[in-house]
Amino acid sequence: MKRFVTLMLCLAMVFSLAACGGSSTTQAGSASAAGSSAAASAPSASAGPTTTELVDDTTGLKIPYDPIELSMGCAGTVDGTVMGDAIDKYLAELKDWTDGNFVINFYPSGQLGGDTELIQGAQMGSVDIFNGAPTSQVGLLPQLAVLDIAGLYDNVDQCNQVLSGGFLDQIEPYYNKAGLHLLTAYTTDFRITSSNKPINSLADLKGLNLRVQENKYHIAFWKALGANPTPLAFGELYIALQQGMMDAQENPWVSYVGAKLCEVQKDMTLTNHIPFISTYVMNDAKYKGMSDAQKQALNQFIYSVKKYIVEGTAADDARLQKLCEDQYGLVVSDVPADIKAKYPEATQAVIDLMKKDIDPTFVDNYVTAAKTVTGK
Repeated sequence: MKRFVTLMLCLAMVFSLAACGGSSTTQAGSASAAGSSAAASAPSASAGPTTTELVDDTTGLKIPYDPIELSMGCAGTVDGTVMGDAIDKYLAELKDWTDGNFVINFYPSGQLGGDTELIQGAQMGSVDIFNGAPTSQVGLLPQLAVLDIAGLYDNVDQCNQVLSGGFLDQIEPYYNKAGLHLLTAYTTDFRITSSNKPINSLADLKGLNLRVQENKYHIAFWKALGANPTPLAFGELYIALQQGMMDAQENPWVSYVGAKLCEVQKDMTLTNHIPFISTYVMNDAKYKGMSDAQKQALNQFIYSVKKYIVEGTAADDARLQKLCEDQYGLVVSDVPADIKAKYPEATQAVIDLMKKDIDPTFVDNYVTAAKTVTGK
């Protein structure tokens, strides 16, 4: 159901506001300075604290300025998810921070189209903000393919360290060239593998009919491990697994449970092979046309949503795992040692393929950054 946040127009201001210059953050993923125009139009002390920086604690935050209304869309369903909870919470807080001056109309569940339509809409300006995975953007920005390199990370923190440690600055010019602005990118968890029989060793992957996305880098990784990766639309996956046309699939917990795949697959292997990354992308001209205070409010909203989701996903994954174990008899296992030992070879196969498609130096820079944080 469409979540529509109607924010009240601001009251006529009694005092005229002095104009003030200042710069704003261009990345919601870091708590950097967001300009000084908000301070120039600060309300009285009784209205609550005003800050020009992104903050973790938004209690009493006030960011006054002229009204603005934006649209935000995503293709996925968010009801009952950490993401849905985060967006609900901070859309409400955004109203409080701005005294009703900032309107974001949120359209989940593909109401504005699928990922391709949404990213194209953001380019054209018919959609202001798009939330989705980098995979759907690779056709437009081939450099994002590096985020699909499997087997690089051991945990979520390592990937987020790379994303917040300079990668977003490196990828931003490519977004700008496409008429877009990257608000943030982060990972919450990994893809894991469910199957219709236990995966106890590398031998169990041989010939395994594994559903994957239409992504040649995902396919190359699984082929190097001996599986038979087969692209299939996600909407067709339940029936394919139920009827035995597919033996296995790989997705994060929220997708596995949300699509009720727990009803037809009773074994789960924590392969943790590809980080599940989320991006928030905006029309660049729209972003540049915003005032410093408007950018501050938007960046604070994105930063707070990201923080809530990253911190809350691990607990939610644990909840979903227990639900599947208790209600569906799911058996969860760590990835077998011989499969894990094969990852570096499979990862290199992906890297070699990728260097044929995009700048090898760009690929090497990303891989080097990953190895720096993992120590591999």
